[in-house]
Amino acid sequence: MKKTLLSSAIAAVMFALCLACACFTSGQATAQPPMMSAAQQAPSGIALVDIHAILLKHVRLRDALERLHTEAEQVKKDFEQQAQQLQDDAKQLTVLKTGTPQYQELEEKLVSRKALLQSGFARKRQEFEQREAKYYYNAYREVTDEVNVRCREWGIILVLQVNREGVHEDSPQDISRGMSKSVVYYHPNLDITERILPRFVQPISANRDAGPVGVGGPGYYPQK
Repeated sequence: MKKTLLSSAIAAVMFALCLACACFTSGQATAQPPMMSAAQQAPSGIALVDIHAILLKHVRLRDALERLHTEAEQVKKDFEQQAQQLQDDAKQLTVLKTGTPQYQELEEKLVSRKALLQSGFARKRQEFEQREAKYYYNAYREVTDEVNVRCREWGIILVLQVNREGVHEDSPQDISRGMSKSVVYYHPNLDITERILPRFVQPISANRDAGPVGVGGPGYYPQK
């Protein structure tokens, strides 16, 4: 009889424990939020930006490149004039007898002038290319610094670069570029290009605290 009572008591305790565990587990399951859909689970801290599109509309960059182009055209004209003068002077060889000291002396001078002209033109071209690259680099730095600042404000943790230009079927370059894109599809809401753009489309006169691209100014982020 005692064994039966003891077994019954143990069974009752076990039943109570199982019931308590069941209630506790049920409470936990009820407290958990419902399963989220795949769309709701998509990360909200990701954004995309078309830096190329911003640089195309970057007022200060466009102004700097235009001034650089004007200067390069003037230098090109100067070298063309020097080259024309060299050709005119070379005509003097036709009135001299080949092999004479006068001919050889003039020929050596013309060759030396031509070499100096070619090397001078090459140096100037490299200088303009470097200045152009520097302008683009500084503008790129300004845009990426602006993206960094804004994304910290907006709580964005990852920004991918995207090119929104279309692909033309008759252009092999466009097709190759389109096939090599890292981002195939994205929701339009992830594109922050138009939110970054306003800083860089202001006229220079309206943005007095900013120096020209390549020079820097207190209105923009310092160069590293």
